[in-house]
Amino acid sequence: MHDVRSCFVIMPFDEKPDPARKDIVDFDSVYADIIKPAITGLKKTRGLNIECLRCDEVERAGLIHERMVAHIADADVAVVDITTANPNVYYELGVRHALRDRVTVLLRRKGTKNPFNIGGMTTIEYDLDDESAARAREAIASFVANGLQSGAKDSLVYAVLPGLKAGREPKWIAESRVEEFDVPGVAGKLLGIVCGNLRDVNLGSALAGRPIEIWVNSENINMQMARPQDASVSGLIRYLGAERDDTGAVIEDTIANELKAKMGCSQVVNPGEVVSTGPGALALTHGVKRIFHAASVYGVVGTGWHGIAAVDKCITNAMARADLEARGLMAQDRAAGGKPPTPAEVAAVQPAPASMLFPLLGAGSARAADLMQAARQQVGAALAYLRSRDAITCVQRVYFLAPNEAVHAALRVTMAELGLPPHQAATAVAVDAGAAGSAPAPRKARRRPPR
Repeated sequence: MHDVRSCFVIMPFDEKPDPARKDIVDFDSVYADIIKPAITGLKKTRGLNIECLRCDEVERAGLIHERMVAHIADADVAVVDITTANPNVYYELGVRHALRDRVTVLLRRKGTKNPFNIGGMTTIEYDLDDESAARAREAIASFVANGLQSGAKDSLVYAVLPGLKAGREPKWIAESRVEEFDVPGVAGKLLGIVCGNLRDVNLGSALAGRPIEIWVNSENINMQMARPQDASVSGLIRYLGAERDDTGAVIEDTIANELKAKMGCSQVVNPGEVVSTGPGALALTHGVKRIFHAASVYGVVGTGWHGIAAVDKCITNAMARADLEARGLMAQDRAAGGKPPTPAEVAAVQPAPASMLFPLLGAGSARAADLMQAARQQVGAALAYLRSRDAITCVQRVYFLAPNEAVHAALRVTMAELGLPPHQAATAVAVDAGAAGSAPAPRKARRRPPR
C-alpha cells in the first residue's frame, strides 16, 4: 500500500534484565501493549495510517542486518526503546540519526537514565501498569503526529550539519500509470497522480482519449528555460516542444523562443507568477494545448537555485490562469481582438482546457519529510481551488507527476490524509508483476535477531 506510512521499532526482544531496577522487563509486552497500539491507533484518532513493525517481523529474504538498515533509512517514523542500554539499540539509533533528520521517538522505562550524548533529547517514559502505559501511548502518538505534520528535526546530527544529505536515492518509476481520486462534495472534479516519465504522459491507454491539456513547467523567476540536457522538467518540455529533424536535433526552439518573446524587456516576474505559451510540437505528439511556466524558484549568484516561500501560489495562479484564458480575459486576447470574447465565442472555437498536470514543485532535492510538506501544500492548494470555485472553474482534472517512488508515496499519503477516495472509474490500475493469477508465495520462517 502506497498510502501507508511506516514505523520501524528499535528495541530489545523477549524478557531482559533491567539493571536500573534489578528486575525483568518483558519487551514483547512493551511492544504489543504500548508501542504498536500508539502507532496504529493514529489512523482512528489523527487520520494517519502507519504500519508498525520490528525487524523480527520482516518477511523478506536476505541478510537481516541489511534489511534492518534499509528499514531504519526508509521508515517515516522510528521508535527507539533505550531501556537496558542495549548496544545494538544505540548503534541503530546512531544510524537513524545519521540517515533521517526526523521523526525519531525515544522511549525508556521508568528508572532508566539517558546517557550523556542523548541526555538533552526528549524521551518518553513508560511503565507497564495500565495508567502509565496509557500515558505513554498518548505521548508517543502526539510526538509522532506532531513530528510528521510540523516537519521539525529531532536529530542532533542534522542540527549540527543542516546541509547534510544522506539516505538512498529514490527508485524511478518505469511504468506509466494513472491514479485518480474523487473530490468529496464536488461532483465531476478529480485529483490524480501520473506515475512515470513526463515524456510518456498522455501516450498510454489511461489518457489516450482524454489527454492532459495544460502542462505546468517549474521555472525560475527569470523565465529562462533549462537546457534540454539538464535533468529537469523545464529542459524536457523545451526539447519535446521544439521542432526537430529526423535525428532529434533541434531546428526551432519553439517554446523557449515564445517564452523569451513574452518576457520582452522584463528581467524577472514575481514569485508564483505564471506565464503561458503554446505547446510547440507537444500539440501533435502529446495532445497538449498550453504550457504554463510557473515561477517557483529563484537564483542567487554563487549559491544556485532556491524554492520560493509560498510555492502553493504557483498552483492557485496556474489554475486561475486556465480559467481566465478560457474566458478570453488575458492581455493577449484583448490585444488580438480589441475586446475580450464572450465565453460563448470562446467555446465555439474550441472547448476550454479542462485538465492540468503539475510537477511536485521543489521536489528535486527534497528529503522524504520535505516531500510530504510540499505534497500537502500543493495538493491542498489544488483541492481548495476546485472546491471554492466549483461553479465557475473550467478545470475538471488536476494531476501531479510522480517520476519516482518517493514522490509517489508522498502524494499517495497526502491523498489519504485529505480523505480523497479512489475514483471508481479509473482506467489504469497498477498491478505488481506476478500478482495476478498466481498463487501467494510461501511464507518464510522468520529469523529473529538477538537482542
